[in-house]
Amino acid sequence: MWPARPAVLLLAVCATASAGCGGGSAGTAAPHPRETSAPAHAPSPGNGIDPAVQAPSQVPRHGSGPPERASARVIRAWLRELRHGHIRRAAAYFAIPSKFQNGTPVLTLDSTLEVLAVNVSLPCGAVAERMHRSGDFTIVRFRLVERTNGDCRGAAGQTTAGAIRVARGKIHEWYRLYQAGESGPAPAQIDAGNEMA
Repeated sequence: MWPARPAVLLLAVCATASAGCGGGSAGTAAPHPRETSAPAHAPSPGNGIDPAVQAPSQVPRHGSGPPERASARVIRAWLRELRHGHIRRAAAYFAIPSKFQNGTPVLTLDSTLEVLAVNVSLPCGAVAERMHRSGDFTIVRFRLVERTNGDCRGAAGQTTAGAIRVARGKIHEWYRLYQAGESGPAPAQIDAGNEMA
């Protein structure tokens, strides 16, 4: 969805842990999101993006018809908190465990700290321009915007897409859907937003 950052989760988890969120003492290793066993991936959209960082083949790319209202509410609420730099509130919309992929292999987020890390790793905010339903997923077209205490690095105004599965008021799966013309992951960077210890 946002400018992708390979290896950002490891760095973000470490940065978040060193800032003191999630507890832990000095010298304690931060947990690492687990990579899920590699499922089949869809073919590259023709822009040279590594298939290993694309959504698995079983994740829908297109939807039709209106989204489920409850899912749309959760997605919009999550986006609102992210845009305003409320990282902990944004993270609270994710289930534990949940699946996440944005310029990475599919990760399994097993802890609050890991969920915080993926939300911290998104330097932009976004608004949902369109949502459509596809089975259990909501296919979202996002327009990137600046977020409070973030640094979108010139990406504001660009669009991308994602497939999000919401159940029981929480995001259980989140996959980046690259569009034609989008570039692949950029170098890893950290943006801690306004997270404080």
